[in-house]
Amino acid sequence: MALRYGVVGFGCAGYHGIKALRDSGYGGEIHVFSDKWDPPANPMLTTYYTAGKIPYRGMFPFGDLAAVVKKYDLKLRGGEAVKAIDYDGRRLFNARGEAFGYDKLLLATGGKAVLPAIPGAAGPEVYCMRQVEDAVRLKERLERGGVGKAIVAGASMVGIKVVELLRQRGIDCVLADLAPVIFPLAALPETADIIASRLADRGVKPRFGQGIEAIEAVEAVGAVGAAGAVGAAGPVGAGARLGEKAKLGGKLNVRYTDGTGEACDLVVFCVGTRADIGFVGQALKVGKGIVVDRHMRTSQENVYAAGDCCEGLNRQSGDTQIIGLWANAAGQGKIAGENMAGKETLWGGNIPHNITHFFNMDFIAFGDNRLPGERFLWRSPDGGTTLNVTLRDGKPVCINILDNCGISGILKAGFLKGISGENSPVGWNGQVRLRERNVPAWISERLGLDA
Repeated sequence: MALRYGVVGFGCAGYHGIKALRDSGYGGEIHVFSDKWDPPANPMLTTYYTAGKIPYRGMFPFGDLAAVVKKYDLKLRGGEAVKAIDYDGRRLFNARGEAFGYDKLLLATGGKAVLPAIPGAAGPEVYCMRQVEDAVRLKERLERGGVGKAIVAGASMVGIKVVELLRQRGIDCVLADLAPVIFPLAALPETADIIASRLADRGVKPRFGQGIEAIEAVEAVGAVGAAGAVGAAGPVGAGARLGEKAKLGGKLNVRYTDGTGEACDLVVFCVGTRADIGFVGQALKVGKGIVVDRHMRTSQENVYAAGDCCEGLNRQSGDTQIIGLWANAAGQGKIAGENMAGKETLWGGNIPHNITHFFNMDFIAFGDNRLPGERFLWRSPDGGTTLNVTLRDGKPVCINILDNCGISGILKAGFLKGISGENSPVGWNGQVRLRERNVPAWISERLGLDA
């Protein structure tokens, strides 16, 4: 009997799992379950599309749907979100209750954007940025015009890209976050302060340490009180008339957790993602994501997981953690596919790291910014490089780099060696490259990178 493998989710991890299966010689059926009829998309490219920097097809790095399905001989079940899994019987069920039997299964559903459960969050002038449809919706709204001011909730890597594209259109922009600093999961305090100062110089208004507790539609003319807005039509709160008022062109009033309010024309939430695993049930070991071993195996036999829906090895801490990066999803998908095909391949793990470019700045971070230790800040005389480092027991546990992405690969290589317990010199070539980028010798010595 021919083998039937199922892949739930058709993003980066799912694609690389499929590719690895075929590259490893698996010739059986591959059934792909997706709630969409789209090819795999890169969520980090959605802001580039909304900004007009890439065409629509540019969000799909592996090509069009028909070509991918043909290349890997897939049986695509688009529009069939999986709702439940019977692990003992090796069956999964779609929304219609139809069953599909499988021999092995890869769960690769990724993450979904978090939209806070606050009054007004479902209004027509409230947006988020994660999926292709989010990018299309925001782009269409901006092209209609009439947006003078926007509030972006979430001082994240995605949030800053949304702020950038809004400012490029001349839109006044507020960046709000409940955290006290920008990039709270990656930036060290000194780096965060530098970035915040630069953003203020570019007309971005920060509101850190403040979350949003409600969004209300208000009249274009009228006073905002504690109960909502008062205009010609009477009181308007955050309830049933929100959509009606927004359609009439009324502005929004955003109410912050400190009790203050602020008017704007639209709100974009970029407050993070959570693993899309509501369907996996209690039989699977789950933390914030599906827990996997270094073979990408879950707690259930013949079921694997990869990408933003799973917790894989964090090389720095030794624990499992969701590390929501494109390269991480690709690597985990590949390892999962190879093991499903019968190989014995181990996932080497990863570390939290980020790299993003915005407002002509480069920000790179790797390691855990929450760990205590000795910290130093170095800025090159020409202002072209800033290094912010936390050292613990003489070794770096977190490194932030501003404005010099050319040194990030060298420093990361040494960092990974250090946390693995190896000597971490970057070698003669690495030392030359650091000098070429004006990094003094004492920096290499402090980081343990000198030969």
